[in-house]
Amino acid sequence: MSVSLYRMNIKPKSIFFFLASNIRHIVYAVFLGKVEGIENLPKPPFILALNHVSIPDAWLVTNLMISRFKIPAWIIGRDDFWLGKIWSNFIGPRLGGIIIDWREPHKALERAHEILLKKGIVGIFPEGTRNSDPRALCLGKTGAARLALSAKVPVVCVGYFGPKIATTFEAIKNFVFKRNLARIVFGKPLDFSEYYGKTIDRELLYEATDKIMVQIGALCGKRPRLHNI
Repeated sequence: MSVSLYRMNIKPKSIFFFLASNIRHIVYAVFLGKVEGIENLPKPPFILALNHVSIPDAWLVTNLMISRFKIPAWIIGRDDFWLGKIWSNFIGPRLGGIIIDWREPHKALERAHEILLKKGIVGIFPEGTRNSDPRALCLGKTGAARLALSAKVPVVCVGYFGPKIATTFEAIKNFVFKRNLARIVFGKPLDFSEYYGKTIDRELLYEATDKIMVQIGALCGKRPRLHNI
């Protein structure tokens, strides 16, 4: 089945998504410690902008959206995020993932825009990569701001605290044996309506992106790196 068929719904219709969404309470018990600020979430559509630490962060956040709104957060991710490109491109859309095709990266934002127009939720990592630096965020990329301005939806920043996880062994060691559980903090929605109608140029995108990164930094306790405008 082609990926395009999954764009017709804001909830994937696949056995993989059904199974994943029905074991979320087990996932919470193994991985999740504390959730703060979930009452800040507005009614969809909206964008979640997260700092990226390790593999479970996107999984935990989208499960929280399923619990609260009965729909997932469609997470924008690399095409090699899970056991290589072939598997990632197969399983990603079936679990609620928007996989970036690096030959045409703009299409990921187009798919995300379509989900928002259908009153869905999109999750994005403005850092663009996993970052285990405990002190500072990576310089923010402009995709979240561009998407918020084009779809005219709020951005909810998210702070994720948890161990750096890159392998199954590390996940078992940290979450199962050490019980080093994740903590997730949701901020209040950022409203970018002041920018609506303005020309979306580089300076405007940098300004909006820096506002997002400042709030993510405040939520996860890291120093944001800002653009020189």
